[in-house]
Amino acid sequence: MRTFKLFTILLILSMISLSSYAQLFTVSGQVGYAGPRGNAFTDDVTGDRLSSFGLGYEADVMMCLDKLDNKLAVGLMYSGAALIGSEGESFFDFGVYGLALYGLKSQYRLLNPDKSFSPYGSLGLGLSQMSTPDVTVGTDVTKGGRAYSLGLRPEIGLDLGGFLISASYFVPMKYKIESPTGDFDGTAGAFNISIGYRHYMDLTGIF
Repeated sequence: MRTFKLFTILLILSMISLSSYAQLFTVSGQVGYAGPRGNAFTDDVTGDRLSSFGLGYEADVMMCLDKLDNKLAVGLMYSGAALIGSEGESFFDFGVYGLALYGLKSQYRLLNPDKSFSPYGSLGLGLSQMSTPDVTVGTDVTKGGRAYSLGLRPEIGLDLGGFLISASYFVPMKYKIESPTGDFDGTAGAFNISIGYRHYMDLTGIF
């Protein structure tokens, strides 16, 4: 709840501070394959991968800067990944655990939004979170762990009249989680291939 409130406050402040420079307001959503990266998903003894796939998703809210021909957009983003782990004896070998990034995002299109086709690149930076699910064995429930770190997410893609195809990299960061089933100190990230949609709205005269 606190994270949602902070996200809302930052969104409002961002819109106010950038309103004199922006005429276009844009929102997008994406979903796709997420491939786990980092030693959180590798068995320390055998070197085997404990997870090989997952679901990635992202949403952003940004303003395009008119003084830069609307090619540059800045705003807020949320990115997440639900990563599927294999069952095993250790806490991190079991179930679905996730990554999340709450942060700022900047995106640059090679062509302005008036063009229906354009390559683009973006960078997200903020607070990242790694979380693990509760584990139930018989009647015993072990609560999942949670840890925070710096989050970094570069992305490249194509905007085809609003339809998005992109590749992004949730850079593996170091997390330390203390759990009744054992402590963990390692890195976790994800490589995403996604599709989605971006919508532009003209806000001229609203602010």
